[in-house]
Amino acid sequence: MGVKVILQDMNKLETGGLIVGFFEDVRPLKGLAGELDWLLCSSLSSLIIKNKLRGTLGELALLTSRGKVPASKIFMLGLGPRGSVSPKTLQEAARSAAAAAVAAGLTSAAIEYLGTPELSTETAVNALQQGLVDGSRGSSIEISLLAPDAASYEKISRLIPS
Repeated sequence: MGVKVILQDMNKLETGGLIVGFFEDVRPLKGLAGELDWLLCSSLSSLIIKNKLRGTLGELALLTSRGKVPASKIFMLGLGPRGSVSPKTLQEAARSAAAAAVAAGLTSAAIEYLGTPELSTETAVNALQQGLVDGSRGSSIEISLLAPDAASYEKISRLIPS
């Protein structure tokens, strides 16, 4: 398994799957989940309103992109309550995400950088990398970590060698 960091618009990704995180207690959806919800005409919010998705830690839902983004598979990844983010929870979420991508037969996937201001970039990246390695179980999947902005890209790139 390989992990690299990229700064790219999700509408231009060349990958089989896109993994976006969302918190159990943050509405409306933020980050890439919020962007996807808008592109998919509030389909994600609808699943939450109907209690088909809650955002509990490690919860996963596999959705199709309906051609709205290049990735054919979208994974909604529950991150638990916003205030409970820790290296352990990030590692668990990343493990679940990687295992799901491998189980779906993907050879490449992109995952949103799930770090928060409460954790240092180094702590968050280390937890995410360890979870991705654990979840991939030695498969040959290539995972791209999507940096949210140029400054984050620079910080994360120093921690993930090319």
